[in-house]
Amino acid sequence: MVLSSQFKSLAIILLRGGPTLGVSLMAFFILACSQPEEATSVDEKSVPDARFPSVELVNTFEPAGETNVRSSFQLSDGTALIGTEETGDIYKTTDNGLSWQKVWDGGEQWDIADVRNFIRGQDGHVYITTTEPGTVSRSKDEGESWEIISTANASRTVGLVQMEGGTMLVGLRRSENGKTSIVRSEDYFSSSEWLPLSSTEPRQNVTCFGHWGGSDVLAGIGYEGSGKIYKSSDNGLTWTKKAEFPDARDLMNFFKAGDDIYVLASGISTLFKSSDEGETWSKAHQFWSKGFLGQCVPFEWEGRTYFLMTATDQTQEIYRHLVMISDDYGASWVEWIDLLQEKMGKVYSASDSGGGASNLAVISKDTVVVGVGNHAVQGRAFTLKVSSSK
Repeated sequence: MVLSSQFKSLAIILLRGGPTLGVSLMAFFILACSQPEEATSVDEKSVPDARFPSVELVNTFEPAGETNVRSSFQLSDGTALIGTEETGDIYKTTDNGLSWQKVWDGGEQWDIADVRNFIRGQDGHVYITTTEPGTVSRSKDEGESWEIISTANASRTVGLVQMEGGTMLVGLRRSENGKTSIVRSEDYFSSSEWLPLSSTEPRQNVTCFGHWGGSDVLAGIGYEGSGKIYKSSDNGLTWTKKAEFPDARDLMNFFKAGDDIYVLASGISTLFKSSDEGETWSKAHQFWSKGFLGQCVPFEWEGRTYFLMTATDQTQEIYRHLVMISDDYGASWVEWIDLLQEKMGKVYSASDSGGGASNLAVISKDTVVVGVGNHAVQGRAFTLKVSSSK
């Protein structure tokens, strides 16, 4: 046993002080040694690797001239799409993210700036939202060709969801009615209605939706104002504000873990949680004082459910683009992989690391694609391979 300097001094006194003093000091010595150590916080990076599956970067794709890989989406096992920002291109992989081919040039065809979100409709087709013009577009051939089915009175269509009963909701940015608004359709945009979420709040961006069945749906609001959550219980016809987060720049994504619903707040890199179906909200976890949280999805591995989340630490000049992992339904998080460090060994400048890790898609049982970028940097799609812990 290695003794501290204080205990070494006590031992010397014990030997020199005779029986009475020796017994007293011996009791003190035993008591001091037997006390439990004071609890300390665990550094997120120090958690044993065996707790989580292993992950490695196997491919980095840099679409020429594109500053952002804005969206990613699994079509089938090992086949996926990514959407870019600058000229609104769509790329496709059929080999589990090892190579990508451009299948659609939205800038050339429609003069759009980016592809925001993908979903698969209940009719089996794939739908996207776009920027300048803000459209809802559809592919009937797994992303090879696209048709515009609706153009919104806004600069951008952002959030996109289809509810259990078939109703589709589209979030708008800079809606021309001057209000925070959505477009709602019950017939795949053969007809639609333009609805404000509030008649009194200033115009903002409807970035994301959260829907897990029934007639309830949540809307995440941000940009040009503080982050807000609205809720509808009638399939998107009427809305009520449930929460406001003054320091949040935008609300990027909802996810449900067990009985809890979480929302990702950018700018302050914070998760907020609701345990009553979105009625009330509280802070669950703040990662950094300044940072970006992009998207969170469940991931099944060897009979266990994990959650993966894209995140960017913006507290230093050189940003860190990360994928975080949780094995306890969002109660705690660990840095799973640092994307730029894995790619280059070292990041040399802020311009190489700007923007945020905004989206990810599980494209097969052991493969994840992560989209990164945002304005004046090179957009990238990182392909990650998962394996059992070593």
